[in-house]
Amino acid sequence: MNQNTVLQGTRNDKWFDTLHLKDGLKDRSIRGGVSTMAGQIILFLMSTAQTVILARLLLPEDYGLVAMVSSVTGFIIIFKDLGLSSAIIQREELTQSEVSSVFWVNVFISFLIALVVAVLAPAIASFYHEQRLLNITLVAALTIFIAGLSLQHNALLKRQMYFNSLALLQLVTVGLNLLIGVLLAWLGFGYWALVMQGLILAALQTIALWILCDWRPDLTFKKSETGSFLKFGAGITGFDVVNHFSRNMDNVFIGRFVGSVALGLYSKAYQLLMLPITQLRNPLNSVAIPALSSLQNDKEKYRSFYFRYLFILAFFSMPMIVYLGVFSNELILLILGEQWAEAGPIFQVLAISAFIQPVASTPSLVLITTGSVKKYFIIGVINAFFMVAGFAIGVFLDGVRGVAIAQGIVGYTLFVPVLYYILNQSPISATAFLKEITLPAAFSVASGISMAVYGILLQRYNIALPLVWYCICGFIVGAFVYLTLMITFSSTRRKVAAIVEMAQSIKKK
Repeated sequence: MNQNTVLQGTRNDKWFDTLHLKDGLKDRSIRGGVSTMAGQIILFLMSTAQTVILARLLLPEDYGLVAMVSSVTGFIIIFKDLGLSSAIIQREELTQSEVSSVFWVNVFISFLIALVVAVLAPAIASFYHEQRLLNITLVAALTIFIAGLSLQHNALLKRQMYFNSLALLQLVTVGLNLLIGVLLAWLGFGYWALVMQGLILAALQTIALWILCDWRPDLTFKKSETGSFLKFGAGITGFDVVNHFSRNMDNVFIGRFVGSVALGLYSKAYQLLMLPITQLRNPLNSVAIPALSSLQNDKEKYRSFYFRYLFILAFFSMPMIVYLGVFSNELILLILGEQWAEAGPIFQVLAISAFIQPVASTPSLVLITTGSVKKYFIIGVINAFFMVAGFAIGVFLDGVRGVAIAQGIVGYTLFVPVLYYILNQSPISATAFLKEITLPAAFSVASGISMAVYGILLQRYNIALPLVWYCICGFIVGAFVYLTLMITFSSTRRKVAAIVEMAQSIKKK
């Protein structure tokens, strides 16, 4: 064995050991969550700025064309990972041979999927009766392959809780990509500005991840090393497939039966709604998954961590979504401009549908971190069946609005029965889950009522405010009512105090 091989082995081994993470896991998780959240706040501001600028440089049709391709290719893209990244994070022990074998599986699958997407390009263009989709799909195929080259590096960084580094990586790559996208749109490239953004971001992040994580694969592949990973990943991939299928059939139905302009309005409204939700949920999930995975054999600490995570998510997400729903029309005009005014009512219905979505998605983390992947897949199938049926009925009854309404009806109808099924025989009680989110939900609704009354009073007394101040003052009213209720009740007051104490302890460190 030569010296270079020894050095590479030593360098790679540091990415596999996680015993040191259990010491001070709480502080490490808090610091990781705060740094990731700070990064996400900056990303949110950057993404919002991009949305404001691009919405004025591009047309709803441009977004509709890209959404048509994404709704189809996004389904295929799921297979590029096969749930192997989650398996890498969840696994307590790893070896160089295992991770290398998994890496080469990912590379092969990414290449295969990119090839399939390229071959399907003519069919996608024909399905939507839109020839411009041909070249868009071909570029998407290249994007898929490039993004698949860094999946294991990203997973290893998350496994080692390198959240500061990951946050910085995202800020730099997304920032550069934002500037490029705006420049292309300003130069008149139209929908190609959006298409090229996806390709450039994949390239930037892949290069950055290989630099940040110095793990390197061996030029060997052992089929025996991948079996357990593929078995674990199969359940996650199965869920992701059916979940993505159901979540994107709305775009397919609207694009096929209503048109690209309507799809552009719908997809932009959905994207704008999910932007703050994603920026809040993703950093919390990034911290929660490795932390819960390391605690899977300590039920008491597992429960404590999960419910703390659940309350933080409910505390921030529920009032935020209510605010977005109450001021939907005004926010659309303020952020996107008058040419997007028709997206306002769609945005409002989607906000109502999404009220419980962030917290409703958290039980899936219990299944992932405890290895219950079979149940995870079954839930995906159930959700997909009812969601697709709802979309099909909705689009024919009331077009775009019908699809948005169907999403809410299905989501609320399935929430409680699915919750009890998922959490049965798990460390988490479904009843305790519902109890944890009841007050944040009730206080959020109360804040929504106060914001609606604020708007009615201004209208009744003919008080005209500039749009930006109307939205800001409404936010202040809602936040005041929400926080007042939170600190009035002792059970929530203690939890809010814990969040404040957590933030202060991080500031001191």
